[in-house]
Amino acid sequence: MARDWRQAQPNYQSGGDFVLEFRSFRYGFNTVDFSQRVRRAALELGLVDDDRLDEEGLVDLVRLASTGTVGLPLSELGDYLVTMGDEILHRNGESLVYWLRELVFRGAWLDLQLMEEQIEVAFDEESMEFVYYPAGHRSREIGMPPHPSWGDVAFRA
Repeated sequence: MARDWRQAQPNYQSGGDFVLEFRSFRYGFNTVDFSQRVRRAALELGLVDDDRLDEEGLVDLVRLASTGTVGLPLSELGDYLVTMGDEILHRNGESLVYWLRELVFRGAWLDLQLMEEQIEVAFDEESMEFVYYPAGHRSREIGMPPHPSWGDVAFRA
C-alpha cells in the first residue's frame, strides 16, 4: 500500500516478486535480484560467511528481509535465527531486518543512480572495490553507510 507521498510505481524495479517500501522509496525486485542483494547484505553485516550460506539459508534470509520474520525455518541458519531470537534480531539496539533492508535498498539506489547517470563508478585497485562518485565530481566518494556488525553472533554451522 503506497502512501500519498510515495510513488505508486516503484522507483527501482527489476521485477515484481518483491515490492517493498523503505524510507521514502518503493522498489520492486525479481527473486534473483532480491536474493543476491540479501546475500550481499548478510555478508556485509557479518551475519554469515558466503561458503556457509546454502540455498535454504538464503530462502530464510530473504523471508526475513521481506516480511520481517523467518516463519517456519527451512535451514540450520533459519533455526539459528529463530532460536537466538532478539539476541540476533535486535542486537545492541540495532535491528537486523532494518539493516538487511538498508543495505539491499542502498545497492538498488546505487544501481538506479547509475542507470540515470547521476553517479559514476570506478574500480579502486588498491582496495579491490568499486567506488562511486557523483557524476562529474570524482573528489566526492559515495560510501556505504556505517553499519553495525553481527560478526560476534554470526551463524557458524
